[in-house]
Amino acid sequence: MECQRLQKLVKNWYQQVQDEAMAPARMVAFMDAHLQECEVCRADPMVQEEVNRIRAMVISLVKVAKSTEDETASQEPEAEEVEETYVDDDNDEPDEIDED
Repeated sequence: MECQRLQKLVKNWYQQVQDEAMAPARMVAFMDAHLQECEVCRADPMVQEEVNRIRAMVISLVKVAKSTEDETASQEPEAEEVEETYVDDDNDEPDEIDED
């Protein structure tokens, strides 16, 4: 990859994906947009191959994260519903209101 700007952008975007601050699909869209606009990238015959490799890596992160979430969810016991009841501990009658 000859474009220094794309290299920096990909590193930055990838870090944001790792931090879950950016969706992987958005990173892929940003890479594609850069490739269409950048003259250096359009002139580089190998850039598409490298971008496809990066795309596959980013998409595999999504699959790994999703399978990890599914495993975690299946291992967590379902929360039991707890019914709250009021218990009158002092055993006294309800107060009557005098109407004078």
